[in-house]
Amino acid sequence: MTTEHRRAPRRRIVSVDRVGSWGGFQYLHTLECGHTESRKRTARTDEINCIWCLRTDVRDEEIRSLTSAQSTPLSAYTDGPNLVDEEIRMEKIRSTLAARFSVPVDAIGLSIEDDAGSLVVKNCVIYLSAADVARIVAPR
Repeated sequence: MTTEHRRAPRRRIVSVDRVGSWGGFQYLHTLECGHTESRKRTARTDEINCIWCLRTDVRDEEIRSLTSAQSTPLSAYTDGPNLVDEEIRMEKIRSTLAARFSVPVDAIGLSIEDDAGSLVVKNCVIYLSAADVARIVAPR
């Protein structure tokens, strides 16, 4: 019996099954907790230590410690509460430019920089296909 077995909780034996062939028998002790302990000989007592209960308790503690760790609030990933509003404002600028030139929103490239907590458009690049250029410069 190892040191690990000595710390394991004792459980009552429900049944014992003999498996294997001659010279290699093992006795499977089914315990009240539902786990099965394998031994070379049948137990002489009504209770034996359940190593699986010990292992699951240790894993449960590890899982609880991982899940109970403090999660990082979403505000830690942003530069402030107004960042989302600023991003929405920039997307509105992109969509207004796309509508003005009748091009897809993906064709608008904004260069944005942070100026004291608010986003400012530094410059804009509009990618036009040959068909878009012909449409824009064509006389009406």
